[in-house]
Amino acid sequence: MSRVILIIFGVNVRVYQFEMFGKFYNRIKAKNFSFLINILLYLVAVVVALPFFFLMSPHLPVINLPVGVGIHLEHLLFSVLVVGLSIYIVVRLKHLVLILLGVCIISIIVSSARGGYSFQDAFQDYVVSLYNLQNNPIAVPLMAEDYEPFQDAYKVAEAVNFKSSDVRNFAVKIGTKHFRKLTNKHNRSLVQGFSVFKEINNNWVYVSDPVGEEYFASAGETIDQQQYDGKFNGDCDDHAILMATCLKFVGSEVRLVRTTHHIYPEIKIGSKDRLDKAIFLIRHKLFVKESKGKSIYYHVDQSGEIWLNFDYTGRAPGGKFLQEDIVGILEF
Repeated sequence: MSRVILIIFGVNVRVYQFEMFGKFYNRIKAKNFSFLINILLYLVAVVVALPFFFLMSPHLPVINLPVGVGIHLEHLLFSVLVVGLSIYIVVRLKHLVLILLGVCIISIIVSSARGGYSFQDAFQDYVVSLYNLQNNPIAVPLMAEDYEPFQDAYKVAEAVNFKSSDVRNFAVKIGTKHFRKLTNKHNRSLVQGFSVFKEINNNWVYVSDPVGEEYFASAGETIDQQQYDGKFNGDCDDHAILMATCLKFVGSEVRLVRTTHHIYPEIKIGSKDRLDKAIFLIRHKLFVKESKGKSIYYHVDQSGEIWLNFDYTGRAPGGKFLQEDIVGILEF
């Protein structure tokens, strides 16, 4: 009898130990889950706070320290304030935040499975937006709604020859010469347009027209000059004609802008989102040295479309506009 009691008691002890272990495991599991949720919420708060910090930091009053060079105390204090406030709001609204986060993740998974928008695209767009908040481009609005007829439009359009197979082959060659590793299905025409810019502008030699005459060299004529010294030679309109022709052949939308004493090409970027991606490529990937410390200039037309300067005034796309009034625009 005593032996039976001891056995039963031993079983009860083991059951009790198992229950205690189960409760302890569940408690740890719950704590770990809660801990992971909190980490996720903190990460969301930081992701939300960073754009606001970069947007406002240039407008902060400078706080000088008696010691230490290059230490921005105002940035440190503001970052702590912004991140802390963001964490407070996100934690207070954690259920809504988690639901929205879940919807976003599921949407991206579905889109990615169909070959569309992926997590890599989302990360790149976020990085691009942060980068461009620190490097604001300069928009130059087109002041007039209607310009005068483009002077010598027929001669210029005739020189921009889109039917020559030789010119087309040359355009494709220089459009794929640079930045191949950074070309993908989303940015192909843009990156190839940047390759055209690099090849032409790095090899351009300015040569004036004969005194008292306006000579428009065709794209094919300017290309043929390379056989003599490996350079492109001509004035601003010859440059604009060659650039426009080659850009069209690699799929870019292009137009020529005439000022009082100058003609230059512009490439159509379109939306602000596409401009952000273009500027990120220019500053961070393709023209890092050439664009360092330089502003990016572009026009916004009456339809809200963005056109990036492709003149030879800068070593990178988006160089500074010449301070002359626009008198005509020629679109193709």
